[in-house]
Amino acid sequence: MRKKWQLDITDHRVWNDKKIKPEAKEIFAYLYANGFNKIIAHLNVGDLQQLTRIKNKGLRKILKLLQDNNYIRFKEYHNGMYEYSIY
Repeated sequence: MRKKWQLDITDHRVWNDKKIKPEAKEIFAYLYANGFNKIIAHLNVGDLQQLTRIKNKGLRKILKLLQDNNYIRFKEYHNGMYEYSIY
């Protein structure tokens, strides 16, 4: 039996969603781990650039895709800085 506080996204519906590209799934996994157990989390594009090659425009497209498919809600409050919540 898994405990409630344990981070496990292996059964999350995003993995079976064919509309979501593999790069977006990787970003979602990072967002999920970063925002685990939080209502609202913050993201800086520079944090992701240390893990993968991505520019702010590409990140914004991925976040928009995830938002359109009801995985997250996000808002860019400054250039390259986002706040988001996961559904």
